Amino acid sequence: MMGLLDSRPDGFPSVEEAIQWHINTHTLRNSFSARISVPSIFVQSPDSNSAHEWVWRTPLRSTAPYWTSWFKSLSSKFLACRTARLLVLAGTDRLDKELMIGQMQGKFQMEVVPDVGHMLHEDNPRKIAQVLVEFWRRNERVVIGVKKVGEL
Repeated sequence: MMGLLDSRPDGFPSVEEAIQWHINTHTLRNSFSARISVPSIFVQSPDSNSAHEWVWRTPLRSTAPYWTSWFKSLSSKFLACRTARLLVLAGTDRLDKELMIGQMQGKFQMEVVPDVGHMLHEDNPRKIAQVLVEFWRRNERVVIGVKKVGEL
């Protein structure tokens, strides 16, 4: 994670340059979406002497002490869930060993969406919606006495 933070600028001279950075680095590939979502993750620098007029709203480096606890055993907890599981990814290059084994054993459904960046739900919302609806339909369970969505 530190490598990721080291590769991103501390800020930008304009929101337009922040949008372009997200598109050029393939963090987002959908320029329409980037123009909507990227401005909200920046604020004008409170420091008038700052090298950048626009800085990140959330100072991610300050959260570094918590990263281990956030992600520790996340894969095993995901695999231990007693329900249908879906993992939607932009690529499989970062699957850990536990998830790779679980996927080969059929413990969860994995969908890889090509040609998207980190924010895959913004880059290809139609495909993500299709994956979610198909997963829901395949795993729908009828509970006696509970009406399904849309029933009167």
